[in-house]
Amino acid sequence: MGQQPSLPGPPGTKFRVIGAGMSRTGTKTLNEALTILLKGPVHDSGIQSLGGPMEQISAWLKIMELAPKAQSFTEQKKLDWLISSVLDGYVATMDCPAATLTPEIMRVYPEAIVIATTRDEASWWKSMNHLNGMMSTWYLPLIVLFLHKSQAYGLWMVRFGGIMQWRYNSEKIQEDTLRKHEQHLRDAVPPEKLFWYNVSEGWEPLCRILNVPVPGVPFPHNNNKSDASKTAREHIVAGIISWIFVLSALFTGVWLLKDWYLTHSSGFAKTYIA
Repeated sequence: MGQQPSLPGPPGTKFRVIGAGMSRTGTKTLNEALTILLKGPVHDSGIQSLGGPMEQISAWLKIMELAPKAQSFTEQKKLDWLISSVLDGYVATMDCPAATLTPEIMRVYPEAIVIATTRDEASWWKSMNHLNGMMSTWYLPLIVLFLHKSQAYGLWMVRFGGIMQWRYNSEKIQEDTLRKHEQHLRDAVPPEKLFWYNVSEGWEPLCRILNVPVPGVPFPHNNNKSDASKTAREHIVAGIISWIFVLSALFTGVWLLKDWYLTHSSGFAKTYIA
């Protein structure tokens, strides 16, 4: 599965799990494990909201804008509808921004359980800070400006910052964000619905949580630090190529316009002199 968007399953696919772990806690690994165990597609909200179909990208931007200010009954129902529109056909959701909206997703899917991947806070921050360094550079939005699905990246960052400020009193993921997020889950999720899971433990504890047999396939390991770096590099390379294409087209257009102008201005001059 890697970093690719997933397609929803057929109508009637039951949504069963809210993957509430913060990014860089093994969410991509859990994504693949749930796909195997639940025999259906998992909605990775980070990938889908940045690189999925345009209707999903648009819906997630609306969700992130509306969630912090949805106070009235009408606003909450609109938020519920938007959430169900992006998660319909999936067996689970994963990663941010969905993980930060666990109570809102629980309202739409009250029968779903919440599985929060977790890890040592120090090692998490080392990994998260590495990702922040790649994704928060000033030049990245400029480089991907002409990549069709990446054009929403700047707006995505602004609206995710709004979610973070609303939920954790900080616009960016910081060293204490994991602690704040996990405490938020303890406060918001009923204890009988909340399950903590470390992907280093493999199949057995996850299968106990889901009450399914251990499969006869190796446990997946996905999206380590090198995977994330590779994905970022691929976007940067694609962005640079798009800039080369745009600048080449612009240069060609300017050259043709200049040639047309010189040709016609010479003709006008001869006509005027004659």
